[in-house]
Amino acid sequence: MMPSSRSILVSLLVGLVHAGTLIAVALTLGYSIGPAEYTILGMGWRYGGLVVVATVPVWLVLRYRIIAPLIALILTSGYVFGMELTPPGPTFRDVAEVERLAEPTGITVVENGLYIVRYMLNASVWTVGFLFLGLIEYTVRTGWKRLPAVPSPSPLISIPASRGQALRIATVGGVLHAVVMLWFALRLGLSVSGESGWLIYISSTLGMWILAAVPLYLLVRHFVVGPATALAAFILLNVQAEFTASPDDPHALYFGAWFFYLGLLLIVAGIEIGLRRLQMAQRLRMMT
Repeated sequence: MMPSSRSILVSLLVGLVHAGTLIAVALTLGYSIGPAEYTILGMGWRYGGLVVVATVPVWLVLRYRIIAPLIALILTSGYVFGMELTPPGPTFRDVAEVERLAEPTGITVVENGLYIVRYMLNASVWTVGFLFLGLIEYTVRTGWKRLPAVPSPSPLISIPASRGQALRIATVGGVLHAVVMLWFALRLGLSVSGESGWLIYISSTLGMWILAAVPLYLLVRHFVVGPATALAAFILLNVQAEFTASPDDPHALYFGAWFFYLGLLLIVAGIEIGLRRLQMAQRLRMMT
């Protein structure tokens, strides 16, 4: 078996164990996430998401020795397990009990729980965040000689990338980010009132593409690391907030006011480029 095939197989096995363990714990806690609860498509999306979200970081470690996504995965899964398995555990209550109604409604709410369920539902968003972390580490370790180099660099990503290659990476990353974030917004039930609501959805989806494409292009083309790092942090903090239900949904701001986040990313890029030029000017003065 070739090394690449072995890496894929081992990564899939780890992903299956990751998904199986989480699902087993969730079923033990009483969550209704068994196969009978979903259609085949729904089951594949949820269970498959738990497999993929672990498979990708493990494959990056085995194939390229990229460790940041695996560390993020361990921290995230550890947080989920810790919150589910330590007191207070999940409590299932009828809405009538919460609202002090005389008769039970048959509608159940869960307190101090559902971490595994929300992790499973949002696995695609976590995966995008892990992928961007991996690209950042790959770029830094390839372009910064003081760090251990990636043992087997990908021929698809050379650092610094050519203009055409950087455009392709930025385009693909932007599309991936836009699709997942649009799905995330729709899943959370974000709605826009008015006849022109669909225009806002289109502009926000385009904004999601720009929000990822710009920092990724700067990362692989010009080795500007700050904006891509901030983008990955935005994504992971955004989806992490969904572990605890709240009327203040950060994704509504992220999706609707994307230009605000883009402005922050451009400020970070300007600061990094400015500091780099200042450092270069100081070096030139020391040489003369």
